[in-house]
Amino acid sequence: MFYLNSPSQKENLEDPRSKPQGHIYPSTPQTKRMLNFASETTSPVNMLSSRNSEKRFFHKDVSLNVKASNKENGIVKAFAAVTDQGLVRNYNEDRVSIILNIMKPPHRSSEKWPFCSFFGIYDGHGGSKCADFLRDNLHQLIIRDPRFPFNASEAIMEGFRQAEKIFIANADTSAQKEKSGSCALIVLIVGDICYVANLGDSRAIMSGKSGRKVYTLSKDHKPSDENEMKRIIDGGGKIYQSSITMPTGQSLPGPYRASPGRLSVSRTIGDLYAKSLELGGNPEVIIAIPEIKAFKILPEYDFIIIGSDGVFDKLTNKEIIQSSWNKNVACDDLNPHMQAANGVNNVIKAAMSKRSLDNLTVVLIAFENFHRVPLGQVSV
Repeated sequence: MFYLNSPSQKENLEDPRSKPQGHIYPSTPQTKRMLNFASETTSPVNMLSSRNSEKRFFHKDVSLNVKASNKENGIVKAFAAVTDQGLVRNYNEDRVSIILNIMKPPHRSSEKWPFCSFFGIYDGHGGSKCADFLRDNLHQLIIRDPRFPFNASEAIMEGFRQAEKIFIANADTSAQKEKSGSCALIVLIVGDICYVANLGDSRAIMSGKSGRKVYTLSKDHKPSDENEMKRIIDGGGKIYQSSITMPTGQSLPGPYRASPGRLSVSRTIGDLYAKSLELGGNPEVIIAIPEIKAFKILPEYDFIIIGSDGVFDKLTNKEIIQSSWNKNVACDDLNPHMQAANGVNNVIKAAMSKRSLDNLTVVLIAFENFHRVPLGQVSV
């Protein structure tokens, strides 16, 4: 057991190798101020800086599509993020939010908070409005919960619950019944404790011991998963395997999908038509309950990678960790921010070389061991 500042509010910490667990926590009163849908932006990566409480940390001298830090924040020594529409699509529905140096709200100024950082990727489908909404609002819903940061798991769970409630309510009252949805994967670092919360099929992994260890930090939520399949069927849903017609006319097996909704993921925010009884949906099939893992960040941990399924569908966890290290082994620049930028660039290039046709997004969150390892001595 590890305590965060307040011994009366404690969290169970896990070994990062253990399976993430989903929990339903008691809800708090409904958020009084409704949050509007975000408008379209020209840049799919949006490193958010909320008015008075967060600061931007960017390194300007990096590749065209990469945004990287230029300062450390507590245990986070560097980060980099890249998103790309991919080889085929002419649009990108992936969104990213990164908030560093989360500050206390004025009414809690007397409290002692540890360094806090937030990293989120939102893989949208059926349009980008849900992913935009999550990018702009999910971190605020979590941070403004009165239990944050000392009981972060409950704040995260309530933040996801409120995000779903607000977005679905707005979608249902919009003129054309907004149909978009999104997966959501966040990494929240509070002091030296890491919380990973996921719903959907984006994924978080971690490199340890200079690449000798690869940890899976999240579980993919797909209809083909045994537990998700049972939950869907028990809830009155159906699962079927779709097919893909090739240009030659050949029909190939496609992904498993859940009905109602016809989605290839089993947990999302949004997707009104899959969840609304009035529109033929079933709220027990596609759900918005994340699974949360919490663990202490040890000196042997190198970095965390979070990425959309367009990356993980083509590369194994080990290949992604290797790609993150490889370019830096041959690089003379020991700047950790450039190392992080090199890492995400290399992963995107590796996914493209495997002909990934989806949008591609990767975020790398580096700890001390990533920069401390002498180049040329990586063990991947």
